Amino acid sequence: MLIYRQKYGQSTAFCLFLRGFVGYNIGMNMMTVGLCGAAVVAYALIMGSIPLRTQKLRQQAGRLLQPLKNASSAKWILIAVFALAIIALVPFRDMGLLVNIVLLLTALIAAELAAREAATRGMTGVYSDAIVFGTQTIYFTAIESLPTLAYEADPDSTGNYKTSLSVILRDGAETTLVFVDERDRAVAVRTILDCVPRLRP
Repeated sequence: MLIYRQKYGQSTAFCLFLRGFVGYNIGMNMMTVGLCGAAVVAYALIMGSIPLRTQKLRQQAGRLLQPLKNASSAKWILIAVFALAIIALVPFRDMGLLVNIVLLLTALIAAELAAREAATRGMTGVYSDAIVFGTQTIYFTAIESLPTLAYEADPDSTGNYKTSLSVILRDGAETTLVFVDERDRAVAVRTILDCVPRLRP
């Protein structure tokens, strides 16, 4: 502003400063609109991929051998709506380029989580090539062992194994599946061992 005043005079300097400020804001607004447009397209692609993900999972998991109980949840819908609300909010509450980018990326991550949950909803069960449990898909070829089976007959064990199953993968990772009840757990273990005899203790 001082430079403008020295070169052009006070009134002219103010006009030039105002023009530059307005131009900067218009540029920022256009960038925000562009980012939001890209986020909407990405959101639509993520949500639109849900049927394709489900179809691909069914093909890779194989034939359903034993359906399992799973607490039905529609929270993915709430997550998806929340993600879309964030994207819709950004153009009306411009909080700066960096904050806008963070908000939009957060919304897309939430959309991805919602899509993953939606793709496996209603698919919990033991299949010929994998076990689908909630959002987890564990392929039998990736399983190294089921350590829970080795000590479940031990009278000194805590009994937590009755509704849970620890799975160690070939890459060293470990995950625990928690079933609705003992019957579901017993049926799942029996079906898995029938499919993959090498996992027997």
